[in-house]
Amino acid sequence: MRGKLCDIYKTERQDICKRIIKILDLDENHSFLLSELDDNLEKQNAILNMKEEIQKCFAVSQLGCFKPGYESKRPYLSIVRGILRKEGYTFISSDINIKVNNVFKRTQRYIIFRELVGDK
Repeated sequence: MRGKLCDIYKTERQDICKRIIKILDLDENHSFLLSELDDNLEKQNAILNMKEEIQKCFAVSQLGCFKPGYESKRPYLSIVRGILRKEGYTFISSDINIKVNNVFKRTQRYIIFRELVGDK
């Protein structure tokens, strides 16, 4: 019988999470702006190009962006949130207004953190 993916691919899963976080280029508050991710095709493609690798190491049947024929406005965000949550990361989102070219733009700020239980 095959073991659980989380046991078989533990280091690979951690590596994927680290790469996703590196792509997101979090600020000093461990956060990123959705508008910046939406505007950066390079980051979006880097995340989307990881889909095959993610499927090997994670059970993705519950993630909509991996279902055939599933349409999503932001599949890259679904991958980020779904995969990092599977590895114990927590997301806090908040609406914020940022000023771009003297015009206020509404977006989401996502703060990502992970509490390590048992590490003291």
